[in-house]
Amino acid sequence: MHGTRIVHSERPIVPSPSGLPTQHLVCRETGSSTIFVGQQWLEPGDRVFRHDHPVEESVTFLSGTGEATMGDETVPIEAGVSLFFPAGLLHGFTNTGAETMHVIVVFPVPEFARTDIVEKA
Repeated sequence: MHGTRIVHSERPIVPSPSGLPTQHLVCRETGSSTIFVGQQWLEPGDRVFRHDHPVEESVTFLSGTGEATMGDETVPIEAGVSLFFPAGLLHGFTNTGAETMHVIVVFPVPEFARTDIVEKA
């Protein structure tokens, strides 16, 4: 058994279910069998459409400001904030600030989890 060194600049940028640039870092392709870690960028005004997943999700905000919906609740987001979404909870978020929002996404499965979007642009 051995670990894997993942060089971010060598991983492709692919569209997320909301059409945003996303990079799959720790995933089945890089040797994971149980977790997914990715990163995503939202420019000012970009948003992740309201959606849910059949598994839990954690997102950590490294830069930017905005707001997130978690079920019926709306909460502020900024660098240094993480959100946890239980499986099945409708959620989404928007970059309401003036700088790029950088987000780390984690799922307990080795790929970007199935995403059921309930709204469109």
